[in-house]
Amino acid sequence: MNSIPSLSIKLPPDKLGPAGTRGEQHWLAMVSDEARSDHARLTDQSRRRFVVSARLGRGHLPLGDIKGDFTPDDGSSYFLVPDGCAMNQVRCPEGVFNIKKNAHNEQSYVCFECETTGVAEAKALFLKGFLPFLDYHAYLANCPVVLDTLRIEDETNLCTSIEYVSPYRRVTINSHGKMLQNELLPVYALYRDAKNSRSDFYTFLCYHKILEGLLGKMRSSLRERAAHKSVKLSRCSDLIPLSDHISNEYKMWCGKSIKEFYDKIMTPQFRNAVAHFVVGDGAVLNLSSPAELNRYSNILYVSELCARTVIETHETWLGELVA
Repeated sequence: MNSIPSLSIKLPPDKLGPAGTRGEQHWLAMVSDEARSDHARLTDQSRRRFVVSARLGRGHLPLGDIKGDFTPDDGSSYFLVPDGCAMNQVRCPEGVFNIKKNAHNEQSYVCFECETTGVAEAKALFLKGFLPFLDYHAYLANCPVVLDTLRIEDETNLCTSIEYVSPYRRVTINSHGKMLQNELLPVYALYRDAKNSRSDFYTFLCYHKILEGLLGKMRSSLRERAAHKSVKLSRCSDLIPLSDHISNEYKMWCGKSIKEFYDKIMTPQFRNAVAHFVVGDGAVLNLSSPAELNRYSNILYVSELCARTVIETHETWLGELVA
């Protein structure tokens, strides 16, 4: 059986995508007797063995470390392992999950083995099997718990895949000479709440509520005040910015109307489902479903860009109104 060598490497933040977005890194071990190309190893569709590991966290925001060679002592949780037990084991139709503990006797690390045809399938099997267990235990213990980092090892191709959230960077703020507009205070509060959240679903709802307000009553009120004061507001086109980091399924919307994207995509396909819980066909939305996790993760960054663009437009117009 092949084993994947452990490695540690530092990457500049700009190689990890925009701060707060989810990404994946794939690392191939270089071995002297390997005859296949990197592309062949990365796109292998044969059925083979994968080892999926995850470190648990207590629900607070990550500190910015993306660690691929994590061990049980790198994770933590509020769940204690019973005295005399080295680990817990969960059996379900997807397979067996071994939950290990750290030095503080906390459940901190999950390991799962499976046979499938690729990284995405291995990840989906892991999430489908383990997240219901984690959800139930969060309820029983009445406390938060998250999967902090996911590592998937393809032992046939000596490839390690790490799923991460791109860390935030330190920023020097210079707010001198800029007026804080009181009517935007609730918007800034929603934006900060979105950034503080570990939930893609809740973060999406925050961005949606920002757009709902600024594209709706807040904008119409501002225009009425401008007309009453005979102030001509500048022409600002609320268009989705161009970005290589927008998910492929939404790239065709770059340069197009944010309002149209909000009306045709964000509200009917996403906001209504997560806000109503029971969707149109009577099915219940499962927020731990791998498919739903991917859907909301993929729309999150373009939603953030839309919210920031519309906030900037409103700031500009408020400045013109009081000038």
